[in-house]
Amino acid sequence: MASNIPNDNITLPASWRGIAPVLVAVGAICVLISLGLFYFTGSEDEAGKSYSAFFHSYLANYMFCLSICLGALFFVMVQHLVRAGWSAAVRRLAELLAHTIPYWALLFLPILAMVVFTNSGALYEWNKGATNIESEVIRSKLSYLNPGFFTIRAIVYFAVFFITSRIYFTMSRKQDESGDTEITLKLQRWAGPSIMLFSLAVNFAAFDWMMSTDAAWFSTIYGVYLFAASMLSFFATMIVLCHGLQRSGRIQKLVTIEHFHDLSKFQFGFIVFWGYIAFSQFLLYWYANIPEETLWYKHRIQHGWQYLGLALIAFHFALPFLGTMSRHIRRKPAVMAGWACFILVVHWLDMMFLILPNVAEFTPMLLIAHLVCWIGMVSVFVAFFLLRVGETPIVALKDPWLPDALAYQVGP
Repeated sequence: MASNIPNDNITLPASWRGIAPVLVAVGAICVLISLGLFYFTGSEDEAGKSYSAFFHSYLANYMFCLSICLGALFFVMVQHLVRAGWSAAVRRLAELLAHTIPYWALLFLPILAMVVFTNSGALYEWNKGATNIESEVIRSKLSYLNPGFFTIRAIVYFAVFFITSRIYFTMSRKQDESGDTEITLKLQRWAGPSIMLFSLAVNFAAFDWMMSTDAAWFSTIYGVYLFAASMLSFFATMIVLCHGLQRSGRIQKLVTIEHFHDLSKFQFGFIVFWGYIAFSQFLLYWYANIPEETLWYKHRIQHGWQYLGLALIAFHFALPFLGTMSRHIRRKPAVMAGWACFILVVHWLDMMFLILPNVAEFTPMLLIAHLVCWIGMVSVFVAFFLLRVGETPIVALKDPWLPDALAYQVGP
């Protein structure tokens, strides 16, 4: 098999990994600056509200980055489940993205510490304690939404994410050394049960970490919404990564136009799926017209957030749908990389729209503070990825499906 593999550049320079500590420092500084900016978004008597807005911004930016890694993990598992050959050339990049999840568990600790060690309702109103909660609906959920059980569930979610990502990455690296095809067969057998556990963990993590920021409201498809956004942002990230690596002189022969075409088709599919889920959730509450169920949307059609909501309809669905529909466009890596960057920006706005309207009005100062926090979180995200890559080949050269991936043709 090795003789059929083209000679290509599949490692990153050591100097790239060396900038990871700098990026972490930049990320920490930006997050601290963001905290200061949020403080100045309100008056002195609104310091508590500004503190709350910062934590909501931290969570929104955190979920922006984590969602890409979760999408990567699902992609790896489902490619093994269906025995896909075409993706062997790009699957290692997804494995590396998913393998950063343990680092994200560490960045979840500030949220967990605030929940466990304080009675602050800065992020979650249910954390203030039953005597301080006015809503009867929220009090009725305290048997589930309480610091102890919240912590246990978070540990379980991250255990599922960590164990599955580690298994698939370490086994893939082991195959790099041994070339044992039995490893691929084992990963295929584990894929089904792993996907079921992953689906439950993502769904309930979305309920716990994001939806419970407005604990009086609920949606049974909120987890599916996060899944759709995760997959869309993951495919956008993969297109940007592959194009960027090729521009730096890497994987130019191993990742072909056919792979870009398939990644772009998946991205297009999840543009539609995200739009379907977002509209379905809205439609259910609109025609039921029950006050306690429509309150979540009421927050998002006033105080400036209505403009962001309309922008998401146009820029998260309509524009990229029309712009990436053409097969001719999907076979142009540079153009699709541009669209992928655009989609990642609106994904960031989407995470903002889900979380921040609970605590603040949409103002230029809020946007600037949130943007600085995002720059910090993305800097840390890039650092984590570079640390995970290290000297790891970014293509699994001994994967038994790689010859199929190189011979893959989409067809006319």
